[in-house]
Amino acid sequence: MDSTAALPAPPSTIDLATRRRAEILTGAVRVISRDGVAAAKLKDIARESGVSLGLIQHYFDTRENLVDATFTVMMRVISHESALRAEAIDDPLQMIYAMNRLHVFGTVDFPERWGFWSELWAASGRSGHLREVATQVYRIWAEPLRTALKQLADDGRLPVGSTPQHLNTGLLALMDGLSIRTLAEPELVSAEMMLQILDEWITAQLNVTPAEAEHLVTDLVERDVLARPRPLTPEVVAGALLSMTSTDEQE
Repeated sequence: MDSTAALPAPPSTIDLATRRRAEILTGAVRVISRDGVAAAKLKDIARESGVSLGLIQHYFDTRENLVDATFTVMMRVISHESALRAEAIDDPLQMIYAMNRLHVFGTVDFPERWGFWSELWAASGRSGHLREVATQVYRIWAEPLRTALKQLADDGRLPVGSTPQHLNTGLLALMDGLSIRTLAEPELVSAEMMLQILDEWITAQLNVTPAEAEHLVTDLVERDVLARPRPLTPEVVAGALLSMTSTDEQE
C-alpha cells in the first residue's frame, strides 16, 4: 500500500471533479453523523457541502450510491492513515497497542466520529445492501489486527490455547462495545478509560507483563509514532479518492 496517499492531497494536484466529490462526501459524513442514514437528505448534504443539489446528482446518480461512497471513502481514509503510522512499527505486539490508540483517538478528527460509524452498523441491520458495505468496511479495519495476531502466533508468542481468530474477534467486540458506551454514557466512559480497558485486556489475554506493556507504549509516544489525528477536510478525502483511483487502475 502506498501510504503517502494517506496525506491530504496538495490543492494543486486535485482536479476539479475530485475536489467536488470530496466536498460532497465530507458534507455527507457530517449530515449522516448528525441526522442518521435514513434521515439524511440530499438538500441538507448540499447545504453542508456548499454545493448545489444538481451538482450532487451529477456526481452521484442515486442517494444509495452517495451513502455507499461516503462510508467507503471514510474507511479508505482511516486505513491509509493507519498504514502511515504503522510503517514505523516492526513488533506485532506493539502494533496491537498502537491499534488500541488509533481506535480510541482516531486517525482523522471530527466531532461526530463515533456517531458516524454507529450509523453504519445500525443501518446495516435494516438494509442488506448496507450490510455488505459494513462487512467490507469492518474487514478493512480488522486486517491490521488480524495480521499482527497471526504473526505473533507464527512466532510462538501467543499463550497456549489462544487463537488469532478468537483474540481478534474478542478485541474488536470490546472496541465496539466501548465505542457504543461512549455515545450512551459519555460522562462515565471517557476516551482514557476506554484505552485503559483495551490495554488491560490485551495485556491479560496475551500474558504480557505490565513492564513490557509500559515499555511498548512509552516507545510509541517517544518516537511520536502516533501523531495527532488530522482534521477531516475535503483535501484529506480527496487524497483517499485519488488513491482509490490509482489502486483501481493498477488492478
